[in-house]
Amino acid sequence: MGSTESTIPTPTRPSPVLPHALKLPLFNKLASARVVLASSSPRRLDILRTFGLAPEVVPSTFPEKLSHADYPDAGQYAVATATAKGVEVYERLVQLNPEDPPDLVISADTIVVLPPPSSSILEKPRNIVDQYSMLQDYNGSTVEVITAVTLVQPQIANPGYSLASLVNSTTVIFADSPPELLRAYVDSNEGIDRAGGFAIQGLGGMLIKEIKGDYNNCVGFPAQAFFEWLAELTEEGSLLEMD
Repeated sequence: MGSTESTIPTPTRPSPVLPHALKLPLFNKLASARVVLASSSPRRLDILRTFGLAPEVVPSTFPEKLSHADYPDAGQYAVATATAKGVEVYERLVQLNPEDPPDLVISADTIVVLPPPSSSILEKPRNIVDQYSMLQDYNGSTVEVITAVTLVQPQIANPGYSLASLVNSTTVIFADSPPELLRAYVDSNEGIDRAGGFAIQGLGGMLIKEIKGDYNNCVGFPAQAFFEWLAELTEEGSLLEMD
C-alpha cells in the first residue's frame, strides 16, 4: 500500500472585503488575503468596516513604553510605536502557524501633541486627575492629533517582513470651557481610555470648537489617507508583493 502524506489544512476564513466596499483594485487585491488589525480599538475596526474592510483582530501586546525623548518629533514617535505593535503581532502569528502567516498586518498609534513651546506628547491619561489636567491644558487652545499607521507584509529577505508607514495630523481647536464642564466630562468616565483623554465622537464634542483635517483621524484612524495610500501601493505593485 502506498503511504499518504499528512498536511496541515489551510484555514478557511471569510474575505476581509465586505460586500459594500467600492469596486476598486485595492479591494480586489485584498479580497483573498489574510488581513489583520493589530489593535483592540473598536473605533478603528468600525472605521475600517465602514469603508468595506473587515480585518481579523489580533490586539498587540507591545507595552507602549517608548521614550518620547528618543525621537526628534511626535510623528516619528507614533510611527515607532505603531511599528512595534505591528511587528509584535506579525511575529507572533508566524510563530503560532508558519503555514498561515498574515498577508498584511495593520497597526496604528494615536497621540495628542500640545502646541509650542511645550509640544508635549500626550497619550491615554493615567487616571482622572491626569485626565482633568490634560483638559485644562487644552482648554481654549489648539492641539494636533497625530495617528501613525504601519503596514507589515511578508518578504523573503531578512527580517522576513517589510514595513511602510503613514502619518496623518488633524488640528483640533478647543472651546474655552468653564471648569464645571471639564469636571462634568471627567465625571462621565468618557475619554479615560482615549489618547488625550477625550472622545471627539462622544460627549467630548462639547469641548471642541473646530477641527481642521480628517475627523476619523481624531477618532483613531485616518481612513481617507489610509485608503488613498493603499490605492497607491496597489498601483505601484508593492501591496501584497508575495502574492
